[in-house]
Amino acid sequence: MMSVRLVRLPAAAAGAVLLLALSPAAARAAAAHAADSACDRAVAAADKAEHDYEALKDGINRQIADGGHPDRSELQALQDADALRVATASQARRSCGA
Repeated sequence: MMSVRLVRLPAAAAGAVLLLALSPAAARAAAAHAADSACDRAVAAADKAEHDYEALKDGINRQIADGGHPDRSELQALQDADALRVATASQARRSCGA
């Protein structure tokens, strides 16, 4: 008789876990976790784009301060980095709900 209870208890526990896993609250928690992950990825991309833009801008400013003149490709790269910075910041706001 004792061995039957030991077998049924884990089965009952497994059933309870399965029931909880299929509940709407668990589904919402999983969706929230996925949203947090998407938000984290979007924020990381926005931070990287901001860093890259600032690095390019600082390089061009140093070049100008040293008496140099940035060429067209350097200015285009700065514009492209700025566009990416704006786009990734916008995506982060959408992904994070803010």
